[in-house]
Order: sequence, then C-alpha cells, then structure tokens
Amino acid sequence: MSVAERIRERVGGRGLRLPTWLSARALVLFVVGLTALYAAPLVLSMGDYTHNVMGLTFMFMAAALAWNWLGGYVGQISFGHSAMFGVGGFVAARLALELSLPFWAAWCIGGLVAGVYALLWGHPTLRLRGPYFAIATIGVGEATRLVATYWDEFTGGSSGLSLPIGQGPTKYALYWYGLYLLAGAVALSYWLRRSRIGLGLLAIKEDVEAAGDVGVNATFYQDLVLFLSGTVMGVCGGFYASYQAFIDPQDMFSFDRSIGFILMAVIGGIGTILGPALGAVVFVMIQEFLLATYPQLYLGLYGLLLVLVILFEPLGISGLLLRLGRRLGRRPAPGVAAGGIAASSSAAEAQQQPVLESPRPGQGGAA
Repeated sequence: MSVAERIRERVGGRGLRLPTWLSARALVLFVVGLTALYAAPLVLSMGDYTHNVMGLTFMFMAAALAWNWLGGYVGQISFGHSAMFGVGGFVAARLALELSLPFWAAWCIGGLVAGVYALLWGHPTLRLRGPYFAIATIGVGEATRLVATYWDEFTGGSSGLSLPIGQGPTKYALYWYGLYLLAGAVALSYWLRRSRIGLGLLAIKEDVEAAGDVGVNATFYQDLVLFLSGTVMGVCGGFYASYQAFIDPQDMFSFDRSIGFILMAVIGGIGTILGPALGAVVFVMIQEFLLATYPQLYLGLYGLLLVLVILFEPLGISGLLLRLGRRLGRRPAPGVAAGGIAASSSAAEAQQQPVLESPRPGQGGAA
C-alpha cells in the first residue's frame, strides 16, 4: 500500500474525507516538497547570494502561476499583468511608509487593491477574445505606467520610492515568505485546475458561447479568475518592493515585466498546474546569467528563446517531461499538458461514475 493510500485510509477512518478534486498523492507530494524547501537553508550550506535568489525565484514562480490562471486556464493572453504587479507594489510601499503597517499587512492590502483594479479594467475587456483582448491589455499596461510615472505624490515619479531597510523583513527571511507565497499559489492552481470551477474555465477556453449554453457563467468565472490573478500578482509586487527596498514606475510597470510573466508560462507550459513555476526557475536562472554577461542583449535573447520554444516544444518543459514519461513507459491521458478538458475532467469523472462490477456467478446482467 502506497503512502497516499495509507493517508486516504486513515483520513477516511476518522470520519474525514478529502474533497473529490484533491488527490492524496498530490497532497503528499505538496507537503513533502514544501517541507524540503523550508528546511533546505537550515541543513544545507548555501551562500547568501543563492539564498536570496531562491527567495526571489519563489516570488516569480507564484507570479507566473497567477498569470497562468488567466492565460492558461481561460485562454485570455494578458500583456498587462505588470499593471497589477506595480499597483500592489506601490500600494504596499506607501502603506509601509505612511502608516508603518507590518509588511505582511501591506502586501495583503496591496494585493486586494490590485485585484480590484484588475476587475475595473478587466470586467469590460474580458468580453473581447483572442488578439483583441491582448491588444487591450497592452493599452491598460502602458496607460497605467504613464499615470504612475507622472503621479509624483504617490509613486515618486521617475525618482521612485525607497523603503527603510530596517522596517521590513531581511532578504534572508524573505526566503520563507516567498515560499509561503508560492505554496498558496500552487494550492490555488491545483484547486482551479481540478475543481468544478476548473471544468468551467476550460469550457470557456474551448468555446465561451458553448459554455454559456450549458450553464457556465462565463462572466462570473472570468471575473473571479482575474481578481485572484490580480490579487496574487499584487502581493508579489509588494514582496518585490520589500526585497528591492526601492521601486520605480519604469521597472514595476514596464512592458518587459509583462513579457517576462508570459515567457515563464510559455517556457514551462501554458495551461498546466506546475509548468509556469518550472518556467520561472529557468527564467530567473537565465536572467541572472544574461544580466551579468550580456546586459544589452538579454531581451533579444529572451525573444529568441520564446521563438525556439514555440517552434520546437509548444508545451515547454511540461512537454519535455511528457516525452520522457512516454519513453519510460508512462502514458498520460490525452490533453493533460495541452490544457484540454480531458485533463481536468478525467479525475472528476472517475470519482463521480460508479465502478462497474462484473456479474457474479448465477447473476444476469448487461455489460
């Protein structure tokens, strides 16, 4: 009996039942992975630079997952998520400076403000589909950047804002806060992908009009995902502000920032649960290398990487892992990495449909 089966048996024996969308195996892997990452700096000797970069990587992994909820699950490619990232960062910075709020409270409030801001522009623009929505998000991102640049009283304009170094957590402590943020983003990704809401999102992705015909409230589901995505993105912006201790509109609201979120998802695999997180790891590693060696060329090299991934491996790292699994004899269900409905519905249908039993001797029965 596997560890996952033992956990499910013990939980069931105590009168508790896991939700139908939650796999015991996934729960075990989540807890084990979270525990290992939490204890890694305590038992391994890693330098300060590696420790700090890992904390920043956790934040980017959470941001990539948040973008994927809209771009991967709903199929609405957004080029304006830097707007929520910047709004959350500046709101958190201002709350810390003016009201001396604890950093975690400033992050949460900044995230909520970013989520509400996402709804303000997202509710009308989500009626658009495909390239029209993408173009609209570019306009939102650039308009937000210009407003923030000239709003000196709030953002500091081109001079930016500096946060007192001793007021927030140290970079060493931000490792664990980044891990908490990543854990929450992974849990939300799994829930959105495997629950009934996930089925509705994938139906919207396939055909929004057909989804409405079968009772899926496309407006509510898209607004919900956009609010969650914007909120988590805003919290990531607050984390980034505490990590850098200095932020300015050109960095927080830049188009390069939005392209970075898209690259992370594309490299890892759009529409998958953990693919964008893996893509964020690769993105940060390449970014650290390119900024140190080719600071003037790194954006062009990112573009080349994006073209190569789309041409030769559209599913990114997730596609490579699927190929490796096939060579090892594992055959995944169709649509698992491609973001199709089969990826989410397979587990739900297996739990909802009764198990067919062959008739016992002496009993009749139709197949």
